[in-house]
Amino acid sequence: MNMSLELIFSIIIQLVSIGIFIGMFKTSLSFMQEQIKDLKEEMHRYNSVLARLAVAENSIKSCHNRIDTLEERI
Repeated sequence: MNMSLELIFSIIIQLVSIGIFIGMFKTSLSFMQEQIKDLKEEMHRYNSVLARLAVAENSIKSCHNRIDTLEERI
């Protein structure tokens, strides 16, 4: 009886340990997925800023060309 009781306790402890491990694994997996989602959003914002910066640079170039043209006329 003692041997089977020890075996049952051992199995229960191992199952609890496996359950804890699986829970921690799922938690860290969901945390990493959330971090990846945040990084994707941040990258999208960064790319949007770069696109707007390129448009602004072209506009500034155009303005400088017009200023140079006006200076030549004067």
